[in-house]
Amino acid sequence: MIINKEYISSAGLRDSTFASHMALLKTLCLLGVIFSHAVYPFTEPDPDGFWSFFAERHSEAADFFIFWGEVVIIPSFMLASGSLAALSAERRRRGAPAYIADRAKRLLVPWFLLTVFWMVPLYTLFDIPAYNRPEGYTLAQTYSAGLEGLFTDHLWFLLVLFWVSVFFAALSPLANRLGGLLVPALALVAALLVNEYGRILTWYAVWETSGPLIWFGLGTVLFRYRDGIGKTLARHPLTLFGLNFVLFVVTALFAAQTTPIYWLTCCLGALTAFQACLYLARFHGRLRGFRPYRYFEDNAFRFYLFHIPGSYLTCRMLTAAGLSSPLPLMLLSFACNLCLTACIVAVFNILRKYLARKLSTKPR
Repeated sequence: MIINKEYISSAGLRDSTFASHMALLKTLCLLGVIFSHAVYPFTEPDPDGFWSFFAERHSEAADFFIFWGEVVIIPSFMLASGSLAALSAERRRRGAPAYIADRAKRLLVPWFLLTVFWMVPLYTLFDIPAYNRPEGYTLAQTYSAGLEGLFTDHLWFLLVLFWVSVFFAALSPLANRLGGLLVPALALVAALLVNEYGRILTWYAVWETSGPLIWFGLGTVLFRYRDGIGKTLARHPLTLFGLNFVLFVVTALFAAQTTPIYWLTCCLGALTAFQACLYLARFHGRLRGFRPYRYFEDNAFRFYLFHIPGSYLTCRMLTAAGLSSPLPLMLLSFACNLCLTACIVAVFNILRKYLARKLSTKPR
């Protein structure tokens, strides 16, 4: 396996290509999230889980994908977010208040708007059961749970990403003065505290930040030391990828899954995806030449925002149509939901551009 020579220069990873490689990683992770939500209804029902809608027949293939996906997809996305946040901070040189305000605009505003105008109305209309939104909840009850940050569904990730971004932004002066490893070490301490005591903070997904603190911090470390990492990966690409992959599989299958071991497993899974996308970066230009992929990558965040509850509705419709075999039903549900979400995203983009023109028009 050979790394593209244009990707790694003698000085290390180029920032522009580093960002492109991370964009590829984030795009594939978001596609994996949408697929995960399409197959999750076919997993073994978990009464204590975050999802309460399950098909009549479950599939071992769905269980397999969810098992491996949960230790790769979200950690990889957090790793990429940490790396891109570090890249943005280095380029723009903004202070912590300006950075936090920007993150609030990009993360909290979509969370609020989607909760109020998308999630709560649709979940109430179709009476979709979810975590902290039991079947039979009224519109008022669902709004109460949503605005209190209890019923979040997939939007929990926006809240978690905001809290984690605030944590690292607040400590960025320490990183600049005392080195790049101190802040990730503090993130580990914070993760342990949240894991131990975070359950008392049930609102706005604060208690779910323990693992993301570590994975986001890992991304900042990869960016800070990208030159040395690039040189090392250039010398021993296959060996390092194979070693990391083996360690990941061993810890996932055979290690006692205590919280620290689970965090380590997720870090290894994220590093495996990081290395895989590093090798796939040479094909990114070709992928961008494929219009459906380019459209998804350019609108990946919007696909993530709008794809729920479409996964439930498409599953319900297909089941009502008489389909019962889990694997074809999963694939068809994913394809239908992807097409449905693409239509919603297209309408959203048209409305956004229309409103932008109207709001920017100066009165005569």
